[in-house]
Amino acid sequence: MRAHFEALDAAEAQIELMSDLGDSVLEYQMDYVYDREGNDQFTITAPESLAGIGGTIAGTDSAQFTLQYDGLSLDDAMPQRTGLTPADSLFCLLNDLRTAQPVQIWSESASGTDFLVLRYEGEDEDGTVEKQVWLTEQDMQPAYAELYADGSRVLTIRVTAWQET
Repeated sequence: MRAHFEALDAAEAQIELMSDLGDSVLEYQMDYVYDREGNDQFTITAPESLAGIGGTIAGTDSAQFTLQYDGLSLDDAMPQRTGLTPADSLFCLLNDLRTAQPVQIWSESASGTDFLVLRYEGEDEDGTVEKQVWLTEQDMQPAYAELYADGSRVLTIRVTAWQET
């Protein structure tokens, strides 16, 4: 499976995210374009109050991150915890699928679809980070992910459309 994502040149996705910050739960929808050789791009499509805000992530990590809206750009928009925010979560998740070794892999079936589930663990200066990713077993398409910080689920990602280009 790692070889599949290492060889992936480009993909387009539509995703739904639910961010649980403890005090509030926020839901987003966005279009995402992955480009291994260039910049990843995302555009928020819902909620309507944020629709049109987009971002660019360049390089092999989210250190080069730009938010943009209607021709305006904010270059210093680094998230507090890399990979655990709606803006950079899919980018970091795809990076893990390309480069990291999961600590655990198992199979599950749901609604007639077979999935491989990958579990990643790590630590940063702020604590532990865990990720579980469901990939369709047939074609390795990301379907769902749960991201945890210090044992609490902080973000879920549901991939509603995925097209490798």
